[in-house]
Amino acid sequence: MQSRTMTRKPTGRVTPRKGATPVSPDRPTPTGKWEVRQSRSVRSGWVWRGFVMLALLALGVALIMVGNHHSTLALLWVIIAVGWFATAMWLWRQHHRYLDGA
Repeated sequence: MQSRTMTRKPTGRVTPRKGATPVSPDRPTPTGKWEVRQSRSVRSGWVWRGFVMLALLALGVALIMVGNHHSTLALLWVIIAVGWFATAMWLWRQHHRYLDGA
């Protein structure tokens, strides 16, 4: 989806429209790279909490699958839960580094 403040020239370059607000300083330059600390997922504490809730939900689904004798589906949901929990803990660690200013 194209931004309302940017237009695309026939050469493919993106240039700001007249009167558009400049890009905020915390965004990288076109040649720069993103840092993890600049991402909204790290700056917001709600993203890692959401992943924890998804992991708990997936564990609940896995328990229901075990109770219904669907061991393969239960194992798959446990793997999903572990992945979501690992992502949540990684985001939590990055969020605390961001808060500490490291």
